[in-house]
Amino acid sequence: MTQTWLIPIDESETAMKPVEWLLANRAFWREMPQIHLLNVQVSLPRDIGRFINAETIREFHNDTGTTELQAATEKLIAAGITPKTHVLVGEPAATIAKFADENHCAQILIGSRGHSGIAGTLLGSVASRVVNLSTVPLLIVR
Repeated sequence: MTQTWLIPIDESETAMKPVEWLLANRAFWREMPQIHLLNVQVSLPRDIGRFINAETIREFHNDTGTTELQAATEKLIAAGITPKTHVLVGEPAATIAKFADENHCAQILIGSRGHSGIAGTLLGSVASRVVNLSTVPLLIVR
């Protein structure tokens, strides 16, 4: 049975680390897992709805998310892996954890900038919040 893995992707270089790790280690699996790439767009302030209609906001989130997913998608496809791509709107850590649970992901692969201690606490990394929220195992790639 094929496993399903989730890789959250944003505009950062750190987000590509799990993709690179997956490609570097792909020989270790008999069967490549199904890969979901997820981009989470943060909700815009409610006031913006007075000036821009809901459809325009949806298009903005979708276009921005699709652009942020493009490099990871292209890299995987070039390696012969066709990922499923998703763009959602919400608080990133909670949305990632919920998506992984609802889609029965066996694992979340997430990049980390490598901050620890006070720096990590002050930066409030998404990876550390996902660790606290997720019921799905995480592989944090530095």
